[in-house]
Amino acid sequence: MKLYNKYRLLACLLLGALAACDPREDRDILPPALTADELDFSVTQKPGYDNVVYLENKTPGVIPFWDYGTGISNKARDTINIPFAGSHYIKFVAYSGGGPVQDSAQVTVTQNDPNYFASPMWNLLTNGEAGKTWVWAMDTPGGAPYGNGSGEATAPEWWKPTPADVISWGVDKDEMTFDLNGAANFTKKTPTGTQKSLFVLDTLNKTINILGADISNGAKVTYVIVTLNANELTLAQQGDGWRNLWMFKRKGFSY
Repeated sequence: MKLYNKYRLLACLLLGALAACDPREDRDILPPALTADELDFSVTQKPGYDNVVYLENKTPGVIPFWDYGTGISNKARDTINIPFAGSHYIKFVAYSGGGPVQDSAQVTVTQNDPNYFASPMWNLLTNGEAGKTWVWAMDTPGGAPYGNGSGEATAPEWWKPTPADVISWGVDKDEMTFDLNGAANFTKKTPTGTQKSLFVLDTLNKTINILGADISNGAKVTYVIVTLNANELTLAQQGDGWRNLWMFKRKGFSY
């Protein structure tokens, strides 16, 4: 009898535990989602220097998120820089218990930011908004438009393909244009078509990265800028004690 009561008590305890583990949880009822009309935020440009933009979220109880094309922010208040002239949309997203809701504001920037593009490298590479086109330096004095060499080489030293080799690769007619017209734009024209993308220029470390595309006969890496002047652009894939080199020149320039 005692054994029976023991098992009966155990069964009741198990049933109680199962009831406590009911998968239906008590949840707070989520608040209704906000509408775009209920969002309160401001986007203000600095007078006399409209590349600088002040962002402020005034909507209570939300987590803000800003997307301004060249960057993002999750601060309630922030100061950003839009370096490119033109019309730009700044997207604002408010996250709350009812889910995300978004709106946007449009700003017009009157000129490319002279402070942002203060390094001469920008103009040497792109000629600003107008753009600058680079082609293979088929008449380079060294005779090799491509090749490799030691880690500090400024022109091919070891392997020195000739212009005829570049022609045989089918890339000798390629043209690459860099411009700052609304963005850091990269355009590569080849006999088979045109590819448009963006680029990132690091003027401090003297590197360039092509986003979603590549230079002519490229290696899809971040390139070291070996030489950049009014007429010459030499890029390198840097290795440990070696580098591959691409020798380009301004379209229309002859040695």
